[in-house]
Amino acid sequence: MGKRNRAALLPTHLPQLQNLIKRDPKSYEAEFLQQWRHFQSTLSIFCLKPDEESKELSELVTFISQVAQCYTEITKDFPQQIVDLLQEHCMSLHPEVRKSLVQALILLRNKGILDNTRDKQLREMLYSHIVNDIKNSNAKVKNNKLNKTLQSFMFTMLESATTGNSDENAIAAKKSVDVCIDLYHKNVWNDAKTVNVIAEACFSPVTKISVTAVKFFLNSNEHNEEDEDDDDIPDLKKMQMANLHSKKTKAKDRKLEAAKKKIKRKSKSKEKAENFNFSALHLINDPQGFAEKLYSKLNTKEDRWEVRLMKMNLVSRVVGIHQLTILGFYPLLIKYLQPTQRDVTMVLVCAAQASHSLVPPDVLEPVLKAIANNFVTDRVANEVMAVGINGIREICVRQPLAIDATLLQDLTQYKQHRDKGVLMAARSLIALFREINPEMLLRKDRGKSASIRLKDGSVRAAQYGQLGNNVDALDGLELLDQEAKEDDWAEWEVEEDSEEESDEEGWINLPSDDEDFVNVALDDDEKEDNKEEDKEEDEKKKKVQYKLGENGEIIKARRIGKRQLKKMQEAEDRSEITDEQRQKLLEAVRAREAEEKVKQEAKLKLATTRILTPADFARLNELRTNKEIEVAQGKKRGFDEGQNESEVNESTILGPRKKTKQDYQQRMASIQEGREGREKFGSNKGKKDRGSTTNREKARNKNFMMIAHKQSVVSKSKRSLFEKQKQLRAAITKQKKLKH
Repeated sequence: MGKRNRAALLPTHLPQLQNLIKRDPKSYEAEFLQQWRHFQSTLSIFCLKPDEESKELSELVTFISQVAQCYTEITKDFPQQIVDLLQEHCMSLHPEVRKSLVQALILLRNKGILDNTRDKQLREMLYSHIVNDIKNSNAKVKNNKLNKTLQSFMFTMLESATTGNSDENAIAAKKSVDVCIDLYHKNVWNDAKTVNVIAEACFSPVTKISVTAVKFFLNSNEHNEEDEDDDDIPDLKKMQMANLHSKKTKAKDRKLEAAKKKIKRKSKSKEKAENFNFSALHLINDPQGFAEKLYSKLNTKEDRWEVRLMKMNLVSRVVGIHQLTILGFYPLLIKYLQPTQRDVTMVLVCAAQASHSLVPPDVLEPVLKAIANNFVTDRVANEVMAVGINGIREICVRQPLAIDATLLQDLTQYKQHRDKGVLMAARSLIALFREINPEMLLRKDRGKSASIRLKDGSVRAAQYGQLGNNVDALDGLELLDQEAKEDDWAEWEVEEDSEEESDEEGWINLPSDDEDFVNVALDDDEKEDNKEEDKEEDEKKKKVQYKLGENGEIIKARRIGKRQLKKMQEAEDRSEITDEQRQKLLEAVRAREAEEKVKQEAKLKLATTRILTPADFARLNELRTNKEIEVAQGKKRGFDEGQNESEVNESTILGPRKKTKQDYQQRMASIQEGREGREKFGSNKGKKDRGSTTNREKARNKNFMMIAHKQSVVSKSKRSLFEKQKQLRAAITKQKKLKH
């Protein structure tokens, strides 16, 4: 009775039937076929209303997925049916039904029934659904509870890939890193916890995971940037004026339309709100430990060269941004500083990025000497020499003390090289040291402005650990203040007298004939008188100075000017100066130092009592440049302060290069690219929109006296009767043929 009752319950009690089928599949094949037919009918009914909850379908799907390996021939279409159902109704399915379908697919995949290549689209769909679902849940308000739970789960998956050796753990960890990176770029998970989870992935033993994490840190700032070239915005007004008085061509029209579109795109991008965000490298909790751990990975030499180069680039980027000290990293770079090394320009980029003002010059000096000995020699090509000098310049931008005067003066001798790349690299090095330390250059390479600043004593030698160059950030601040005072009355409007005022206030009482003459001082006269008085006072201040005598009395003396002070200093150098002149020189130098001290105190007071805006800083730089141009006319462009950044572009190391000759395939590709958007080639004969008429058409409308002397007209009038008849018959025959 018990066995009979159990057999009667088998078709409806699926867990019991599942247990029996796994023990003896052949004996219970009929019962399974009954449940299989029941699943097919339930599935067809469910597809009519896929948004409703169906517990029966969920139980049947779970049951079949558990025993599908026992009846592979019968259930060969079962995985595809589940995949099709998810693809067609994934958004409208009930959550419980969707969960059971996905669990069934996971179970089939774990058992090897479902091939990994068939459900690639489903995996992509699920991945995008997960990312969008997390983004939507954080759209209005940050869901911190959900974010912390998911981030902890991602970190657990990464640890499982590190400890375990299964491929499934590696795939899951890779997807977890991808989710974190996508959500960071979408500004959903842009906090420090997400960044540090990705930072841990850089040390994963799985190469795909570590490379993905390293690429994220190298390219995190470039993800949201537009690829448009903002530097070469065309001048639309200039192009329109050029086309106004020149021949109209289709090529010019196309260029004008392209320029209009580019300017319109640029204007739209300017209207967008700026999105300020910290770089991912700034959010790392322990940058020193992160860089040292990654540097230890480089020493093991386990990865391929491409992977090691990316990790080397990341270490240098972290060292440069956080100004870290890893002394063993620089000897590692020296081993790869050879012209024959693959991707040697990136190695030079790493050397430049890892340099900053806190790196000891003794550590960087062997790097510069290795570059100079291997790259800047006559045994290598001109391009290699240019790359070497540019690499040395980028390192000296960040640490000027790494190079000595002898090596610098040897490199500056290439300023007259026959190759343009080497010449420009050497001159850029000269321009750099004219700003930061002109004393290291030869006297003929210092330039007028640097020589003047050396004589004035405004150039301060760079010291170890000093941030930036020796240009004072407050230099020229008094120019901004002076300009503000001059512009105070620039847009002032004089109010007109109101009608209520008495007429007497608008008149000036003049004396009678008997009284003395009174000089009426108008506004312009007052201003001119004040200016003359100010000039006289300034001249007195320039010419006269006061000093204390031996007994404490105040002595009035004539002030020594800059030129006279310069001559006295040169005479002091040549030992051609008397004791009295030496005493005057000493007093003049002390007076100059006192003036500089007063000016510096005034700058500091002005800087601490006024808030400067970005527009003020831009105007300050412009005023400094104008002042330098006034001091020394013909000064060339100097060192750009914006170059001192943590990231170095490879193009700055390569420098300007001559365009290589194209082969046949490249020439044909450029020709085909230029033909895009143009009409087909051919004659313009018969087209309505032609520019002018032919010469034959013009000859018909000419005056007879203009063509009477032509040979064709003269010979036509001298024809015989026979020739006239012959040509007339030929013309009639031609007209008859044209009609047919």
